[in-house]
Amino acid sequence: MADPDPPQPVPFPIRIVADPLPPLSADDGPAPPEVPSGRRNDHFYEAWEQFLAIEPKRAKTASTAAKKLEEERKAVKETPGDGLQLHENAATSWEQAAAECKAKVAAIVEECKRLNQKYRDAVFDLEANSDCLQALNGRYPKAIGKIDPPPWIKRIEDIFDEPQFFIDGATATDVHQGSGGDCWFLAALMAVSAKKELIESLCVARDERVGVYGFVFYRDGGWIYEVIDDKLFMRVGDDDDLQVVRDWDKDEKLGMSLKHENDKLRNQLQKGGEALYFSHCKSNETWLPLIEKAYAKAHGDYFAIEGGFASEGIEDLTGGVGVVLNPEDIMDKDLFWREQLSQVNEKYLFGGGSKPTGSKGFVGSHAYAVLEAWEEGDLKLLKLRNPWGEVEWDGDWSDGSKLWTAQMMTKLGHIFGDDGVFWISYMDFLKHFPSINRVRLLNSKDWQMAQQWTCVNVPWTVDYLDTKFQFTISEQGPVVVVLSQPDDRYFYGLRGRFLCSLHFRVYREGEREDEWIVRSMHNSGNESLFTRSVSAEIEDLKPGTYNVIFKVTATRSNSSSTAEESVVKYAIERKEKLLHVGRRFDYAQTKGNLRAMEEANKKQKKTEMRIRQNDAFRRARKINQQEKERARKRKQRTDEAMKEKRKAFEMARRQKNKQRRQRMPQRRENQSTAGQPYAGVEADSETNGDQATPTTESEAASPEKAGQESEHMEANTAADDVGDSSEKLSKDLSKLQLKDRQDSNGSGSRCVSPLEDEKYDSPLEAPEELDEDDFDWDSEIDGPVDSSDDEDSQVRRSLRSVKNEIFADDPWNALCVLGLRVYSLNSDASVCVVKSENGS
Repeated sequence: MADPDPPQPVPFPIRIVADPLPPLSADDGPAPPEVPSGRRNDHFYEAWEQFLAIEPKRAKTASTAAKKLEEERKAVKETPGDGLQLHENAATSWEQAAAECKAKVAAIVEECKRLNQKYRDAVFDLEANSDCLQALNGRYPKAIGKIDPPPWIKRIEDIFDEPQFFIDGATATDVHQGSGGDCWFLAALMAVSAKKELIESLCVARDERVGVYGFVFYRDGGWIYEVIDDKLFMRVGDDDDLQVVRDWDKDEKLGMSLKHENDKLRNQLQKGGEALYFSHCKSNETWLPLIEKAYAKAHGDYFAIEGGFASEGIEDLTGGVGVVLNPEDIMDKDLFWREQLSQVNEKYLFGGGSKPTGSKGFVGSHAYAVLEAWEEGDLKLLKLRNPWGEVEWDGDWSDGSKLWTAQMMTKLGHIFGDDGVFWISYMDFLKHFPSINRVRLLNSKDWQMAQQWTCVNVPWTVDYLDTKFQFTISEQGPVVVVLSQPDDRYFYGLRGRFLCSLHFRVYREGEREDEWIVRSMHNSGNESLFTRSVSAEIEDLKPGTYNVIFKVTATRSNSSSTAEESVVKYAIERKEKLLHVGRRFDYAQTKGNLRAMEEANKKQKKTEMRIRQNDAFRRARKINQQEKERARKRKQRTDEAMKEKRKAFEMARRQKNKQRRQRMPQRRENQSTAGQPYAGVEADSETNGDQATPTTESEAASPEKAGQESEHMEANTAADDVGDSSEKLSKDLSKLQLKDRQDSNGSGSRCVSPLEDEKYDSPLEAPEELDEDDFDWDSEIDGPVDSSDDEDSQVRRSLRSVKNEIFADDPWNALCVLGLRVYSLNSDASVCVVKSENGS
């Protein structure tokens, strides 16, 4: 939930002005980096290892962060399922974190007393650098905008004359929002403050004289601790040039300056809770700004805690299970009041998110805390508070409403005043709050908690994954099932391009897919795109083994930087901040063994690439062989066709020669009878010239038919020659007269002997060479090469990812670390993960 702007002072003719500041904008902050094009890597560890390549050996083994990581990795290796597995009492983790925090605070106190120095937190030093305010990507909290980090920092003892951590305990009326945008967290604090033991369990160790405080918070299925010093940001600094201005124009930032004593005014403005830049108590209590600072340190900086949901804040403060409910989805509203809202501060804690538009005195998109529920007859009232400490509901039962009587004010202990506390009817609450933040408290030692973490590949197509969780409970009773992913608030800037939403179903082992017991109906926040966790409650679950199948919906933003790109970008310009945030990211993702999943995917991709290359070589070789075989068959087809064509040509030539021989004796006889000498060469030339082409269409159209007729005529000619060859030949030779003839080129003459007739060159044109267009289509010879894989290649193809043109340039590499927590009352529980072969 985006936080609305903090309240501005009521216009007044006199105003105190420090150094002029530029106007603030909701979009203040550095411009987003240019989005690179081409192939982008969404993995983290390859770039992270390169960043740490020259890290000192001691930093890898002896630093606090390295020790925590090593402990986490060791715990992961000792449990099955490729992820962290735990089984403990719900309060055990808190006790362990509290003990470690107390030990660290005690060591600091002893050291500081020996050195006679107050504690200075070197990790989260407000004066040393801007990392305490600024996110990894350079963004500041909205109220700071583009100005430099305020150098106005003092210790608690310099701000308060008689500081006290608690005065009669912490109460909701102590909470006042400052210039930060963390109304959701302050609403959570107000809800938690209604149970004294919960708020007091957050600060487990402190020494006001030394200036050291230790707090514990719940995160990702376990408790963590943070130790801070007592330095806080101030609104007015020692070097500020203050002016008292009359008739102040906020747009022009001009007015008439009035004389004043500068030092006296500065000292007055630097005292008390209202002198603090962020949240404060109006009394001398210090618990609120210190716990806000510790929470900011736990998430890296003050920017990280801007915007959120009260349900998740209450969860971080109590270790419960937070959900957001929509009043429109409540079927029986009387039952909801009776079983849930009426049990506020007992079984549940509640908050509410107002409508974006705001109405009837409500601030738009703002978080409120539910402090108390009251019922008498048909009248149902709720007591709420605005974290601003002002601006209240102005409908029925608001301050000054005609419904109030002296008797009702005494009964409810209500006093009119603009202090942010107001009463509202149950039905008006449902009408004006579209989201109800509810946290079920599970910090009792009677609740047993079992959890298992893992990492999965999130496919592009959204459906239930093959990997599933399995849990077993030993006794019948209430069970709360929570599927969550690491809270990315404390490694902001390295979460990459993917946002994941979760959903699950619970089945009794052996039941059909359409017979689930319960689904995850509620998210931890009011986001549909990204959910930190989803949960389901079963009030009376029978003992046995149950399967939890889940679905992960990943949405990729191409305008966001990948984790690798962020590491490369900030490795030089913000290396200290990157080291701090990167170690937190590594610690969070180690629970699900993300490193192993990335390495497995990298190895799988290499294997797939090798298989693809081998298959490509095999296909290329097969295609090459097929092309050669096709070329051979085409050449063979052409050669055979040309052979037939040449044979037909030769038969036609012989047919012409035989016809000429048959006509030669008749010509000689005719010329002898006419008394003309026989000019063999000339007559033959003329005759052959006239017969250069076939004389009939059948001869031209059918070379095979011409060949058959030629063979028949050769047989007849041979029979005639046998009968009268001797007599006729002698008679013709006696009459033959040879006549010389000049060649057409004048080079002399020769006579053609009948013995040379077989070598006579036919005047027929030689057959033309054939090409592919001269043949009918033959799919076996002329068709495309068959590039289909053989059986072996098909098996290999089933092992690799089919190339998707959508992600050809930028592959889909969505990974999600997630864990299942199962809470059972007075019953042992265990959780395991059943992995699929492909990790999805």
